[in-house]
Amino acid sequence: MKQRIIISLIVFILIIVTLPFALTLFNLELRGIFTIASMILLVYVGIFIFGGLPELIVYGIYGLLTALALYIFGYRYQVPVITIATLMVLLNPLASFETYLRNEMKDENTQPIQISVRGKLWPFFAYRREMKNYYHLPQSRKLFTNKNYKSLRQIVMLGLIAIGIYSFIHEINHIANTLENFSWTNFITFYMIMIIFLLAYFTHIKGFTSTFRTFAISLFPLIIYMIHASTFDTIIKFFMLISFVIFGLVIGGIELYRLYQRVIYDALYYYDVDMQKEVYANALFEPLVYNETYTLCSEYTIKSDKKTFDEYFHSILVYANYYHFIIVAYTVSENEVTLYAHFYEKDHKRVDKFKVFLETKFQRSIPLNTYSDPNKAVYEEKFFHKDAYIIARAQHLAQLLKMLHVKSKIVVSMVVYFETEQSFESFNQLYPSHKLSEIAIDSYISARVDCICVNNVHVIDTKLRDILLNLMIYHGKFVRLNVYY
Repeated sequence: MKQRIIISLIVFILIIVTLPFALTLFNLELRGIFTIASMILLVYVGIFIFGGLPELIVYGIYGLLTALALYIFGYRYQVPVITIATLMVLLNPLASFETYLRNEMKDENTQPIQISVRGKLWPFFAYRREMKNYYHLPQSRKLFTNKNYKSLRQIVMLGLIAIGIYSFIHEINHIANTLENFSWTNFITFYMIMIIFLLAYFTHIKGFTSTFRTFAISLFPLIIYMIHASTFDTIIKFFMLISFVIFGLVIGGIELYRLYQRVIYDALYYYDVDMQKEVYANALFEPLVYNETYTLCSEYTIKSDKKTFDEYFHSILVYANYYHFIIVAYTVSENEVTLYAHFYEKDHKRVDKFKVFLETKFQRSIPLNTYSDPNKAVYEEKFFHKDAYIIARAQHLAQLLKMLHVKSKIVVSMVVYFETEQSFESFNQLYPSHKLSEIAIDSYISARVDCICVNNVHVIDTKLRDILLNLMIYHGKFVRLNVYY
């Protein structure tokens, strides 16, 4: 996979570096040839890096057949040829050949590249991605619950892809047949084609709201180009350009502001008998508990009632989103809220600045308890491994399935471990479990327990309490839980 990235980066950098020289030094005909070659190379580099070698070969065949057909039939028959080529790419008649190539080649050449953000702040960016996915859940939910919405979204996406493919082939063919008239307008056309594909991507991933927002922003460069190319007087043109540039920057600033405002907190709610407090644990943080960099933990004790805290909670989440730390939980008792946050291990200054921010909001002094928790032992003890948290997690995931109109029985799957073989065998007689040798650590025995039950909060509560009780009896330890259907 690294080889694919290196090859793609080399090709991409060569095109970007040579483009200014080619457009400056070459004559019109050579500029057109260079532009055609560059655009085709960029498209196939994208296919290679994101789709793998089999897709590159298949779409390379489509490209060669299209180029050959356009050459044979000429400019006069370009519309039917390009239409057939567009349908060929969409329908992919060589899908079985592509599958054969995937089966015969190494995984590193066939698997789509996985882009993951690493570095010291990776847990926060992974958490932000989870938060965005949950923020867009209402639109995603329609894909499961509204067939008409799903069909409309798929039709719009396929329509945009078809328009993008047709326009790209048409523009390449047009440049090839009019090399002596090559101009900057061709780049505006390619920009519009790129926007069409981007709109198709947002329609597929996020829905219509994000698509319309992207479309509105993408219009500004086009409007600025149209004003620049217009026949208005120089002074009028100058003021119009300045006005639209300023307007575009303002809109961009507003969208950036809204981006940070799009925060959400998905709470696992339960009552903790030991602490005598209501708990609102962050369900979106659950998959990221065990990370190696966000180990600086802080507890802020706020003398406030729940209603007042809720009024400021959105601004607290926005502040955390802007400064890259995570609100992992908060607990509520009578006139007191304790807020739990995880920071990057070296970001001690932000811990204190957040304290000042909270004191400014609530207009009172706020006690702070800061500690390092690299193994997440404190988080496990207070939240993650408590029976009430585990049950709340299962009920929450089951409720999400209900929201998606999944009416079948559910599978509550738990990963656990035992210190001895005897303990595992005793537990296994009550609850048949599967050993997980791939995640076994030292002498511990890891296992997965699957419990099939109806999607009802009381049934889930009863089943899980029984499993957790027997885990305690046979010295088993809970690791993680998930729910399937």
